[in-house]
Amino acid sequence: MISFLPPFLLGFLALSFQIYLLREFSVHFYGNEITFGFVFAAWLLWGGIGSISSSKLKFNPSRFPQNYYLIIILFPLCLAGLRFSRFLLKILPGEITGITPILISSLVLSLFVSFPLGVLFVFNTLFQRGNLFKVYLLESLGSATAGLVVYLILIPLFSNWQGAAICGAIVSLLIFFSIGKKKKKLLLLFVLLFLACFSFFDFPGQKVYWRPFHLVRSKDTVYGKLQVVQTEEQVSLYSNSLLVYSYPELAAAEESVHFALLQNPEARNVLLVGGGAGGALQQVLKYPRVEVDYVELDPEIIRLSLQFLPEVERNILRNERVHIFYRDGRAFLPKAKNKYDVIILNLPEPATAQINRFYTKEFFILAKERLKTKGVFSFRVPSAENYISPQLQDFLASLYCSLKEVFPFIEVVPGDTNIFLASIQPLSIEFDKLSKKIEDLNLQNSFVSSRLLFFRLSPLRVDLIRQKISSGKKTINQDFSPISYFFNSVLWSTKFEGFESRIFSFFSRLSSFWLLDFPLLLFFLLLLIIWLRGKRTNFFLVPLAVMGFTTIIAEIVVIISFQTLYGYLYRRIALLLASFMVGLFLGALRGKRRKKIDFSQLLLIQFGFIVLLLLLQALLKVHPPEIFFFIFLLAFGYLGGDLFVVSNHLFLEEKKNYGLGYGLDLLG
Repeated sequence: MISFLPPFLLGFLALSFQIYLLREFSVHFYGNEITFGFVFAAWLLWGGIGSISSSKLKFNPSRFPQNYYLIIILFPLCLAGLRFSRFLLKILPGEITGITPILISSLVLSLFVSFPLGVLFVFNTLFQRGNLFKVYLLESLGSATAGLVVYLILIPLFSNWQGAAICGAIVSLLIFFSIGKKKKKLLLLFVLLFLACFSFFDFPGQKVYWRPFHLVRSKDTVYGKLQVVQTEEQVSLYSNSLLVYSYPELAAAEESVHFALLQNPEARNVLLVGGGAGGALQQVLKYPRVEVDYVELDPEIIRLSLQFLPEVERNILRNERVHIFYRDGRAFLPKAKNKYDVIILNLPEPATAQINRFYTKEFFILAKERLKTKGVFSFRVPSAENYISPQLQDFLASLYCSLKEVFPFIEVVPGDTNIFLASIQPLSIEFDKLSKKIEDLNLQNSFVSSRLLFFRLSPLRVDLIRQKISSGKKTINQDFSPISYFFNSVLWSTKFEGFESRIFSFFSRLSSFWLLDFPLLLFFLLLLIIWLRGKRTNFFLVPLAVMGFTTIIAEIVVIISFQTLYGYLYRRIALLLASFMVGLFLGALRGKRRKKIDFSQLLLIQFGFIVLLLLLQALLKVHPPEIFFFIFLLAFGYLGGDLFVVSNHLFLEEKKNYGLGYGLDLLG
């Protein structure tokens, strides 16, 4: 039991902490999936360096347990550092940041956790008297167990900080009672007390983070971290630092609804995707014949709204003409029983891959299929009142061209927010026609009113926005070519001083060859030079570096593809990583049981990688079921674990360096 636990707990710590770091980065940086790439890169970089450099560090068996305690204390400090880094970076709560803070935070925080984890892997091998494969096998099993425990138990019941503290406490106790010295009871007590304080400080720490705003409630759900901010009469709800709604915000509520419904005031069936609790539902119900299906992914959004919104809005949510469905809006459409007169997409702009999936050609096709003959589809995105910059033009044009692929008739309402209207029937945003409909319906609007529309819908302004959008880049936003997400990032980067906007603009002009193929060619050239100039022993480690390079690319492709198709990665990231780790364990077990190991087996395993990658490429084109992604990661991990054992076995026959193979895998 003593020999089994340390490497198992190493894997348990490594994956549980990685999951919580990814989730907290997602919260802190508004769910932007760029954080996944940066965190993975920084985590693997420092883990690889720690593993390789461990040969220069002295291993002291008597102090072996203290290494675990150190990591368990460092990780909560890193989470606290991430939360309060906004004061150092001078970022306001809820403010979308550039990529520089994400990159710096990833590198700094991963250094303090992943580097010692890489060292501890080698120390575990020395503690096991050089049995590298046993350590790798048990670490993989511990990682798989951590993924399942975090997914099934900790995420549904506890916040990120509480879950991280529980994982740390479990490992601390098991380390103490297995290999810890009983004289170090005070050290264990200190660690447990520290974790308890850390867990307790979660909500107070969030209140400090949100100053000068007043945070009244925070809730970690399976879909994200929800936070309610209250300032006098205004209530704002945030999900992963992105504003879901502010109440009252009458202008946003009115324009999100009325431009679409005024196209067909006799509408009976309306579908509202997101944002209903912020006042949009109240505006929809001004049309007396309407019944509305309101789709919201996270039930906690409605529960929190019923607690903090005023009575009038709570009554709207309970209105018999409102039917609330707790589902993903995109998954709801193909299974919807009704066809709709109007479909209103009331979500933030495509600032993340998760939200971008509602602005793609594929989603527009789904929306069109659920519309009646005279049906209208609508969404709104931030724009500019007078000046359309080239970056904004590219972003708006990508949305327009994607809509144009599906709908023959499109109108765009100008303003600091652009409202896109699409239909298979002619549309009109002429001031005279809309104004008459408002008067006929006796709509008591404050912003979508005859008085204000006269200026907003002037022919000159309408023609200007139409000309600007139609003359932009003719690009189509698709599920697996999320160009609007990219253009939105380019647009946002212009708000920051420095190199960010230049980098994004530079990338936007490059072909995929220079972004993907050329770096891969350079990487293989470097490996060839190392092989030609190195000793025979190094040759066996080249496949490990290639595997590391291939594996992380495949993992990120799978993660982003899963997010694109199914849209709820915040919890499922634990299960996806657990699937890979289960495969890694099974593959390492297979490799360890091989009776004969030679170079031909390396070639067969790498051929298996190629087959799996080709299968992934083919199946992504037909939108595979959810289970495929878990099976793929399981199979990919299986080959990775088998390759690690075979490659290291051949290498260790020539040279006893336990950290080099593991480090090269991570660095690749």
